[in-house]
Amino acid sequence: MKMNKFAAEVHQNAVEHGWWDEERSFGEIIALCHSELSEALEEYRAKRPMVYFVVEMDDGKGGTYLAIREDIISEEDFAGEKPEGIAVELADCIIRILDWYGKEGLDTDALLLEAGIITMCDLPTPVYGSFGDFIALLHNLLSMAYACWCNASGISASALRLAKCIREIMAWAKENGVDMEHILDMKHEYNKGRPYRHGGKAL
Repeated sequence: MKMNKFAAEVHQNAVEHGWWDEERSFGEIIALCHSELSEALEEYRAKRPMVYFVVEMDDGKGGTYLAIREDIISEEDFAGEKPEGIAVELADCIIRILDWYGKEGLDTDALLLEAGIITMCDLPTPVYGSFGDFIALLHNLLSMAYACWCNASGISASALRLAKCIREIMAWAKENGVDMEHILDMKHEYNKGRPYRHGGKAL
């Protein structure tokens, strides 16, 4: 997956939906990425699937009930339903990073390549004892990106640590049989159909 084009599309969608109508600080972007990771952890703790949809089902008695469906995998099948799950929350973290990359006009593909070949001395050696360890590593990468920003180390230092975060998520997805590229596409398609300034949240 070539990420430059996708990052541009993600950012354009965010602009069209009013996210950038007001200025957002780098700290806000990082805090929201932290939030997505915490949501992924909560999905894991609740023993929910990697990807699922909450859909209305016929109970056979003239009524309906809400049920988790894991067998809806294509855009045609879910027909605009919101994708949920562990992997979807991780995808949301990537999408937030890509949106910021798009806003800053950064070369996403080059950053991802560089993050895979250079040594960043402030980064910890990954420990994969549990899903919690994985999420803690990602939180640390986000915090390192924010520390670089606060220390005026330059936008590239922060961007590289965010690229490392993306690479770690993509590697984890591959190791766990998750098609993260498909999930990114699916969540982006859902986001495109959301109303302008949806949610009405302060941040």
